[in-house]
Amino acid sequence: MRRIITFLTLIISLNLFSEETISIKGKLFFSHDFYYTFSNLLVKIDNSDKLVKIKEDGIFEIKTSTKQENYKLIFSYRNIIFKEFDYKFEWTKRKRPKSISLADKCEVSYSFVKKDYKEKKLKLYVFNKNEELKLTKKDLRIQKRANVKYIRVPLGELINYDCFLDYNQRAFKYFLFTKNKKYLDKLRKDVIGYNYRYNR
Repeated sequence: MRRIITFLTLIISLNLFSEETISIKGKLFFSHDFYYTFSNLLVKIDNSDKLVKIKEDGIFEIKTSTKQENYKLIFSYRNIIFKEFDYKFEWTKRKRPKSISLADKCEVSYSFVKKDYKEKKLKLYVFNKNEELKLTKKDLRIQKRANVKYIRVPLGELINYDCFLDYNQRAFKYFLFTKNKKYLDKLRKDVIGYNYRYNR
């Protein structure tokens, strides 16, 4: 009887030992402004119910016992999936987290600002929780006098948030070093990067 118990204990121990815990470590790169706006960011392996919260510095770690060639990571905010990423098994052997960009390519770039300014089509991207952008009389007046147009960014475009932030920060400089500086304090407070408008 003792031999049977010893044998069963050995089998259980071997099974536990063979179930290696795999650590999927990554770092999603985003601005502080992005995290402040979307603080409850989550990530999981596709077809898994286990959600992991992404830290303020972008670091996350998912532990699994399933070994496979690639892991499809799903990044979400609330009920919105904003990014999918194929994580290779070989990266689980790294000591440092795998670097992951928020947006692979910016459709809106700060490089467009100079051209928009010359053509008097400068934009300022706005983000809020409303489904449409409601402009006040003050907003309309600023648009006309400063030759700028407010553009609403929908929640579904949050993956490009930092692209819009880069554009706005460059646009602020065209306010700061021109006669339009006087309008900086009159801009909508939901303009992306509003707190950086006086940065040089």
